[in-house]
Amino acid sequence: MSKRVRSREVCADCSAPEPRWASVNRGVLICDECCSIHRGLGRHSSQVRHLTHSSWPPSQLQMVQTLYGNGANSIWEHSLLDPSSSASGKRKANPQDRVHPNKTEFIKAKYQMLAYVHRMPCRDDDSVTAKDLSKQLHSSVRTGNLETCLRLLSLGGQANFFHPEKGNTPLHIAAKAGQILQAELLAVYGADPGALDSSGKTPIDYASERKTAVGKTMFATGA
Repeated sequence: MSKRVRSREVCADCSAPEPRWASVNRGVLICDECCSIHRGLGRHSSQVRHLTHSSWPPSQLQMVQTLYGNGANSIWEHSLLDPSSSASGKRKANPQDRVHPNKTEFIKAKYQMLAYVHRMPCRDDDSVTAKDLSKQLHSSVRTGNLETCLRLLSLGGQANFFHPEKGNTPLHIAAKAGQILQAELLAVYGADPGALDSSGKTPIDYASERKTAVGKTMFATGA
């Protein structure tokens, strides 16, 4: 592990001190008890790794810690940050809560039902909304704003979206721009490093051309 967890860090789900696990695709750090619940959700909901005992692909741990440090948990708990949420009876779990049912019900609502995520205005055609989200993702990965991209992915943006006008995928853009952590995030959400753009090149081709760490990252993780 490139960095040791600092004592001020707390579990994203119940605020227990010194979390020892990470949910890679959610960008949060979690405690032992909450990790046991995450495992029960399945890898499609939460991909967990131990911060010190797991083998981490290059830059992936940095990606998770950057998301956590920049407040990615507020994506999953957006509505709970509203002062009126306490008046309505909504609250997050705390360390003293029982695993079953309290913590389990909260974590399922948070990550499976996305009960507290701020949703974009609905449209009649859901496929149009997904396309719009994916186009926003396509534009956002050229920047270093991981939280924006995580939010777009959480709402339905597609990591393998092929932009019809641009002729490429978000991973092509991240590779061209040398955005290592964006490439890691897209990889966690299933981006294909072998996808061809309109020029017949893959994201790995562009990463290799840059001769930067992003190339090694995608080769090592399979992006």
